[in-house]
Amino acid sequence: MTLDRFLSQEASPDAGAARKRAGEGRVVLRPFQVEAYEAWVRSGCRGTIIAPTGTGKTIIAGHAIKMLNAPTLIVCPTERILKMWVERLGEKFGIRAAAFYGGAKSIGRVTVTIYNTVSMTHPELLDKFTLVILDEVHHAGSEVFSSIIHRLNDGHRVMALTATLRREDQRHMIIMSKLPVVYCLDLAAAIKQGLVAPVEVIPVGVDMSDRERREYSEIERKINDIKSALRIVDDAGERARLERQLKKYVNRRRMLLSRLEAKREAVYNIALRHPNERILIFSESIESIETLKKYLLERGVRAETYHSNKPEHVRDLIFRRWGLDFNVLLSCRALDEGIDVPECGIAVMIASGMSVRQLVQRKGRIMRPREGKVARLYIVYARGSIESKIPIRVKAILSGIVRLY
Repeated sequence: MTLDRFLSQEASPDAGAARKRAGEGRVVLRPFQVEAYEAWVRSGCRGTIIAPTGTGKTIIAGHAIKMLNAPTLIVCPTERILKMWVERLGEKFGIRAAAFYGGAKSIGRVTVTIYNTVSMTHPELLDKFTLVILDEVHHAGSEVFSSIIHRLNDGHRVMALTATLRREDQRHMIIMSKLPVVYCLDLAAAIKQGLVAPVEVIPVGVDMSDRERREYSEIERKINDIKSALRIVDDAGERARLERQLKKYVNRRRMLLSRLEAKREAVYNIALRHPNERILIFSESIESIETLKKYLLERGVRAETYHSNKPEHVRDLIFRRWGLDFNVLLSCRALDEGIDVPECGIAVMIASGMSVRQLVQRKGRIMRPREGKVARLYIVYARGSIESKIPIRVKAILSGIVRLY
């Protein structure tokens, strides 16, 4: 099926018209959403919008689709998020969207696809649409997906969406070179406007065992040695080898810190403190959350895990039973972004990484506003380790001190 018949006259994206039509249809835009849309229009309908998780970035995109009335391609990270886009566009805007990915090959005037499909097998999709929505656009900075950014041309209107554009590898600069930030709502402003719930950050320090401390010290020594070598190396091949080694040891450190024995006891104590409330726990690997689940179950705490190895219908069932059959839900990266998490006001972060993006996304899981709500974020960290800085960094993100791009 071709899209030639869809390439008809487009509606004007005039910023003034946005105010007149903001309340049309099924959705009334919040003031910040109108501001974000208008800023994007003033920038030539091309750029990145940053706003916290749960504030309604998809509503801004849906409004743009309605206003421009153009053939639209929405690119998102996963099949699960793709299905959410299709559902939400229908519910909120009456837009019937087609899905184009591994499990379906349907094309319509509004089509939703995933980054893998566009970058690996069907890059020509981008050429068939005049409006492109890049959801969770920070993914487009990776080596694999940056080809999408480079394929965009002057004929494309592009709205990029994310809670934080910043990447630890600095490759967000690739995105900004083509899609500069046109609007940014930081967490401090979102909390002040009541768009998200305020968060109480509760640090919980634990001690490593002698064995864990020795392993941690050895890994730290390796990391420091590699960093010293990188400062003086000239050969490109040797630099690439050292960078691979560094990545390996940083990952080993993260895995070690995620499975400390004292952290399990700390999580157990937090669960006892909130016996009748939903609790969301983040760690770094499927292995670590499955081990923690077993630890909790053995001590009488009902818990379940949510991760990418479980079929979608099982994950759906887990969401439905959360708060009924069990209260503690453990996840690694499957809930970091894009998924609408049921109402929850307590999260436990088994700290192990300093990525601004991950910290922003994870605390965003519990910030859905409710009258009188104050979300609680427990950060379980190892004393005397790199993790000691994480509670400070999270507080800085919440106060708006840390830049999101």
